[in-house]
Amino acid sequence: MPETGIGRREFIGGLTALPLVAATPQTSAGLLDEVRIGAEFFLNSTETRETVFDHFRRMRETGLTIARIFTLWDQVERVHGTWDFERYDWVYDAAAQNGILIANTLCAEDPPGWMRTAPFYHQWQDLANPGLRPHSLIYIDKVVNRYKAHPAHAVWLLQNEPGISGNQNTPYVLAAFARWLEQKYGSVEQLNKLWYRPLERFADVTVPVEARSVGWSDYPSQLDWLRFRCDHLAAQLLWIRGEVLRHHPGALTHINPPGLTGNMPASGRDMWKMKPAAHFMGASMHAAWHFGMFPRRDFGTAYAYCCDLIRSASAPAPWWVTELQAGTTVFTGSRPLNPTAAEITHWLWDGIGNGSRGIVFWLWHPRTEGNEAGEWALAGPSGEPTERTRAAQSVAQVVERNKELFRDAKPLAARTAILYPRDAMLLYAVDGWRRPADELTHSLLGCYKALHRAHVPVDFLDISELEAGSAAKYKALYLPYCYALSAASCQAIREFVRAGGTVWADGLVAWKDEAGVTRRFPPGPLSDVFGFTVEDIQPVWEPFSLAASGDKGGELWRCVVPGHPGGRVEKPFGRGRAIYYGTALTLGYLRRDNAQVADWIAGPAIEAAGDLPVKLGAGTELVSLRVMQAGRRLVAVLNNWGADASLTLQVPPGAAVTDLLTGARGTPATLQAGGSAVLLIDPK
Repeated sequence: MPETGIGRREFIGGLTALPLVAATPQTSAGLLDEVRIGAEFFLNSTETRETVFDHFRRMRETGLTIARIFTLWDQVERVHGTWDFERYDWVYDAAAQNGILIANTLCAEDPPGWMRTAPFYHQWQDLANPGLRPHSLIYIDKVVNRYKAHPAHAVWLLQNEPGISGNQNTPYVLAAFARWLEQKYGSVEQLNKLWYRPLERFADVTVPVEARSVGWSDYPSQLDWLRFRCDHLAAQLLWIRGEVLRHHPGALTHINPPGLTGNMPASGRDMWKMKPAAHFMGASMHAAWHFGMFPRRDFGTAYAYCCDLIRSASAPAPWWVTELQAGTTVFTGSRPLNPTAAEITHWLWDGIGNGSRGIVFWLWHPRTEGNEAGEWALAGPSGEPTERTRAAQSVAQVVERNKELFRDAKPLAARTAILYPRDAMLLYAVDGWRRPADELTHSLLGCYKALHRAHVPVDFLDISELEAGSAAKYKALYLPYCYALSAASCQAIREFVRAGGTVWADGLVAWKDEAGVTRRFPPGPLSDVFGFTVEDIQPVWEPFSLAASGDKGGELWRCVVPGHPGGRVEKPFGRGRAIYYGTALTLGYLRRDNAQVADWIAGPAIEAAGDLPVKLGAGTELVSLRVMQAGRRLVAVLNNWGADASLTLQVPPGAAVTDLLTGARGTPATLQAGGSAVLLIDPK
């Protein structure tokens, strides 16, 4: 019922997070102890206590064990100072009654209507705003203390799809930017050596003008602004986490960045910078919004890319698919789309096979009014079954029957990594705004696509991890469209190859440094590693072939390499080797699927994965493979995104193989179109 007499505590300004309470993640509720399938339960204004309890009963019958919710600030404090949690109490109580755990999304950045600062919720207001943050403190206090001890509570999501929007040219944002600049440069004199428009004081700074607004623009100020935005968001997430842990020591925290198929750092969402704010990470993955560069048969590749990217960012902690498109989009999304039962099944098994501890659909039943009304739902308006709920139920039943197996199973360690080139991605936001497509991120996707279709397990390696020496864990490292690399990154790559690793690169690799400065043609400071310096860069308007096979793998530019008219160079360096293709080969593969180009890209990764115990033979490019290990046992997950396929599956000699979906024994010889297999492989 409503409560008043709100207590306040003194507002602490600035962006520095409050000291964190020493947190031992609370796993007694079992949230991360097993694989869970769930859905967002959106509390429509039309819901009654009876409909809420009926929905949770239906969710339990479907096999769901996690429900994500938004505790919308406007719904619990519709009138300033009057707090009403009755309807959210229904949700928590209904979940507890049905053995479902709650993942509660906090909305401290989403002020209620009475504050008159945002047109609606989901606006990502800036928590540096001194007019918002004191109220956000009260909101967090009220929500966390209300539900922290509830038997259904499991985890706090610090913010939905973390981001910051709205006018950034405000005194509080500029003050934070000034502090960031002072910490980086130390003195205005040092900053003025680089910025086109000098400052008399850090406090005089304004938001730099974007290149798209003026054409010619100042790189140093724009890059500083982009990097600041990433740190600014990360600091706000740390602040929310500090407040949550102050009220709920030992609580689990989680975040779910969106847009993984785009340029994340340029949007202010640097996953590796956000990582310290959460005990584990997840992501939003919606085919209608995020898979537009792929034909439908490649939705499995797009989804797998997102899964591997967020798994890599969250490692060594567990990870989730925090939002997964569950139903039809008509007016929302970038295109109309309704996932089929087979797509729901494939996405569930691919996530589980890649080690996800939770997959949460957006959403259980549709909103009844406003934006997205009638769309996105797994079930019908009253929770009625659909082909999609039945698909989810079938997967949930297999997981439940084999709970201990999936609890213990972990993905096999990857032998190959793709560099996630933050420096190049930030620079591309300044350099590439005239381009009709995000060619850099699409090159990452093309590289991943070739490796995924070759059934090679892949990690993504952040620049910070590369510079810390983490590439040493891998045998092969890929650098697709990594046209900007810092001196520290180049040195780390040099040491990786010298120590025996294989580095693969295409096009303009290492042409610029992280500030956009060029000193020589590609591969710039890595010329000793690759064994050449490009003589010229010739832009091309049409795809071209690199070999007599008519591969059409050439894209965007032809880099002229002395003595290598085809543009391909392979050279030993130290105990390792460097492989180079003088064009945007990975981008060309994304666009045209040429088999010869796929071999050129995937060859080193296939070689690096030669010791893996389970392999899938050629001719199965549209069959995805994930392999996990639980003790001595292996679990192989296969999903067929193409036509009926003949399978040549290599398993350890003498191993007993059982399909957990059908009970069939032995390795399958075929997998029908749209089919899945989950094979338990028990070695002798």
